[in-house]
Amino acid sequence: MKISASSTLLFAYQLEEVLNITKRLGYDGVEIWHFHLIKTGEVAKCAKLRELAHQLGLSLSFHALSWDLNFTSKLEEVRETSLRMLEDSIDLAAELNANPVVIHPGRITIPGDSAEEYWPFLIEGVKRLTSYAQSKNINVALEVMEHIKKEFYIKPEDANRILEEVPAENLGITFDAAHVPLDIDVLDYITRMDKVMHVHLSDLTPEKRHIALNTGDRDFTELVKYISNHLQTDIAIEGMEYQRSEGLAQHNIVEMGRYLQSAKKQ
Repeated sequence: MKISASSTLLFAYQLEEVLNITKRLGYDGVEIWHFHLIKTGEVAKCAKLRELAHQLGLSLSFHALSWDLNFTSKLEEVRETSLRMLEDSIDLAAELNANPVVIHPGRITIPGDSAEEYWPFLIEGVKRLTSYAQSKNINVALEVMEHIKKEFYIKPEDANRILEEVPAENLGITFDAAHVPLDIDVLDYITRMDKVMHVHLSDLTPEKRHIALNTGDRDFTELVKYISNHLQTDIAIEGMEYQRSEGLAQHNIVEMGRYLQSAKKQ
């Protein structure tokens, strides 16, 4: 099990800087956000970043574009544009030798629609993306989302359903601990999901998600113990820091170390 930093923990830095900083802080890898590459103008530098990661001994995963995209939209042009841009994300992941690619599902377009109306679009899109990713030797980790308005792929049962509908070898699930409501047991949630390929970890309160570890309302000791003992799935620590500061990344790796030590003692 490797512990990676989401590149957004250092969102104000160039990706080359991010790789060097995370290595120095003690992370095992980096989850590079496609949008971060666009923001810093480093899309054309993937080969250089791949080589630097190799030199530093860092593993890479990749977070596909998600903001502004919706490949389950009821508008065909929006679906097609979103899928093409997600294929671009897969291309960049292949250039970086980053695996898996985390992809967000689509969302409900029209308020009041039933979730079931959008499942055919989700299935069609995931089939296309996994097929495309397979040609690049890339795994797709479809992320289970928050229980918020317009999201419909939000439960363990939804994750298991897409695995049944799209039985692709390179399709798995991203489990995001901050997407589990506080009134639901997080360990029960993950154990009800099949084929968890990737894990996102960050804390939350009733008001805010994806905050620094041990600053919210959830203790992840039992979850980390379960992942370490039963899944051996890599964990990417998420969060967003807009300033040129290493503070959030440093805080999270320290707190993650405490979780790992506590998990070993139990």
